[in-house]
Amino acid sequence: MATKPVFDDVKPFPGNRVPAAAGSVRGHNRPSPATDVVREFNDALAQRDGFDQRCADLVAASGRAIATNEETAGRCGELIKQIGAAERVINDAHKTAKEPYLEASRAVDSAKKARLGPLETAKAAVNGKLNTFLREQRAIQEAEGRRREEERRAAEAEQRRREEEARAANEPVPEPEPMPEPAAAAPEPTRIRGDFGALTTGKTVWRHEITDLEVAFMAVANNDNVRAAIDKAIGAMVRSGVRTIEGVRIFPDTVAQVR
Repeated sequence: MATKPVFDDVKPFPGNRVPAAAGSVRGHNRPSPATDVVREFNDALAQRDGFDQRCADLVAASGRAIATNEETAGRCGELIKQIGAAERVINDAHKTAKEPYLEASRAVDSAKKARLGPLETAKAAVNGKLNTFLREQRAIQEAEGRRREEERRAAEAEQRRREEEARAANEPVPEPEPMPEPAAAAPEPTRIRGDFGALTTGKTVWRHEITDLEVAFMAVANNDNVRAAIDKAIGAMVRSGVRTIEGVRIFPDTVAQVR
């Protein structure tokens, strides 16, 4: 005897194919790439016997190092060279472990760009048309505001004229005529509702255009970001060989160079 389905009124999925449960996609239980790359990095270093101890010894030796004469300074140079060799081992292992993931990241970035590119171009084109329309609407509102303000001023001037004529003729001052409503301080933002619920509103944003670079620079000279950019630009000029810059002290310094 056949068993009647408990939910016999529920329609089957198209093609009688039940969707996979959340988390049951093939490969969902693979280790995280972050876990893999760290393991591969550590494995590459572990292949060098005693490398971790060597690094610990170098760090400990740095605490005991002194440079008080040529002999001890020479030892410091040797220690720096050995530390540099350990750093190169770590950097090489890092590069080896990371490169496949960088290639994979670049590949998926390229795939994403291929998908997003046409959509971004299309959205930018439509957004440009929409911005043009909203700017036109704002211009119409501003023109209407100016017209109403001119009407109000003209009505006020006419009322003052009538009052002056009445006073000159010793006649009663006429009652003021109804004044036009003053224009709004700012145009009302345009609100447009699409057929499927999208709400478009006009938003005021402030933009800028530099008309005099030197004057504009004086206005932002104390900005931290500007100062950092100036310092970076001067540093590049000094490294390239420039030795005289007005307002800058350029001087020689001595630092260790170990080969």
